[in-house]
Amino acid sequence: MEIPAAEQVPQTIGPYRIVRQIGRGGMGKVYLAEHRGENFARRVAVKLLDRRDASPVSERRFRDEVKFLASLEHPGIARFLDGGRAADGSAYLVLEYVQGSDLLDYARERALTIDARLRLVLEVLAAVEYAHARKIVHRDLKPGNVLVGADGHPKLLDFGIAKFVD
Repeated sequence: MEIPAAEQVPQTIGPYRIVRQIGRGGMGKVYLAEHRGENFARRVAVKLLDRRDASPVSERRFRDEVKFLASLEHPGIARFLDGGRAADGSAYLVLEYVQGSDLLDYARERALTIDARLRLVLEVLAAVEYAHARKIVHRDLKPGNVLVGADGHPKLLDFGIAKFVD
């Protein structure tokens, strides 16, 4: 499928070289990118806020997502790595790249037993409990926001509509 000219994939966002688009949500797009340094190269996921459709509410939510993710260090939550502004002023955040399938696809592809499926859900619930203990409520829990990596462990993604509760 060809991407329309208005939606061409940028070559870089900050210091990250874009490989391809891997997702799209209500506030923007997610890209697989490569970060290279003098002695390293790693793949990351870069979420870019769409400036054309950005409202004050979406800008605030994006800032909140950066703040929330930066404060969460849990093996069941995609790790926050960086955040900033692209050359055009669009906000972006960078997460560890989780190569895998969403929760339901993973279970179906492997014909997991009920016990194996429950173990995955319990791991997701541990990540949710961790966020809740820090007064962050995800508010968009669904199979598509959980990727199961090659190691068989799920990672919770997309805190775009999360909320801090006091």
